[in-house]
Amino acid sequence: MKIRLLSFALALLAMASCSKPTFNVKVELQNAEGKKIYLQKFLKNEKIVIDSAVMQDNMVNFIVENDDPSIHYYLIIKDLNPIRFFAENNDVKIVGDVKSRESFNIITDSHAQQLVNEYNAEYKKLNEQFNEVREKYYSSAQNNDEVAREKIGTAYEQMEKNLTNYRNLFLTKNKSSIVAPYILYNNRYNYELNELEDFVNSFELKEETVYTQLLNEYIAKLQRVDVGQPYLDFTQETPDGYLLSLSELVGKSKLLLVDFWASWCGPCRAENPNVVSVYKDYHEKGFDVLGVSLDMEKANWIRAINSDGLIWHNVSDLKYWNNAAAKDYAISSIPSNILLDENGIIIAKNLRGEDLRNKVEEILNK
Repeated sequence: MKIRLLSFALALLAMASCSKPTFNVKVELQNAEGKKIYLQKFLKNEKIVIDSAVMQDNMVNFIVENDDPSIHYYLIIKDLNPIRFFAENNDVKIVGDVKSRESFNIITDSHAQQLVNEYNAEYKKLNEQFNEVREKYYSSAQNNDEVAREKIGTAYEQMEKNLTNYRNLFLTKNKSSIVAPYILYNNRYNYELNELEDFVNSFELKEETVYTQLLNEYIAKLQRVDVGQPYLDFTQETPDGYLLSLSELVGKSKLLLVDFWASWCGPCRAENPNVVSVYKDYHEKGFDVLGVSLDMEKANWIRAINSDGLIWHNVSDLKYWNNAAAKDYAISSIPSNILLDENGIIIAKNLRGEDLRNKVEEILNK
């Protein structure tokens, strides 16, 4: 009997030692009865479902095993933007009303999430002010009120700077927090390569996180297509359905502009006449263009080519922002372009207006 009791006690001890510590994610959402909710964690640029449940009495509680404190979690509910949060292995309570995304509140002892809450609250305030000024600016532009547009334009630029300055100050102040790379990665398109490198180098984290890894990968991608680097080849279809590679054009002219645009992009269409003008003036001297469209509809793409007089080579894979060439060149906004010399070396990027003309003239008139 004593041997049996001892064996039973040892078995209980073994079970207890194998059990992992956990934390709770308690969700209380009004008007969510019967909705299915998924809990995901973000690992290596992939969201992995770790649990799911159906809301009963507008509540659900997930029990989550402790994990890397830098992991970011997502709550997914149909017809609702994902609810993102850090837990750092602390209990989390999420309350709100599914009919009002603004009502959501994330309550936790996680210092990282508290910082995110603080950042979001202040940024939201500044962004609302910015949006008010932006609406006035667009209204003055539509009404052709140059006086009002110039006056409001100054305030518009200042509000834009306020947003950037607040973000930069937050990143600097919290450079030892896992929140810093998270905020920077989600705003990476607002920064030039050297700015991203400076911020990442300034971070004081004990260990690399998912977001520092993603930032380093993104920076490496930008470095690969920075000025001074050789071009990356790609092949896409012309409007006639033929395959055309960038390498087929490199070296056939002294300068080749790879121009990323789309028929649905207003600023692109506004810039097209300038590119056409430079092309007509300098094509015979050695300037050529390859247009790469981020369109989805072939008919719209062809119509815009004809309408804007884009008489150079044009290609697309009709995959919108998933355009393979745009992804290879880390294109995050359009219009964007890269200028190649006759050896296929990138010598300039994102030249618009007079900057494009001046650069082409400077090189071809030597």
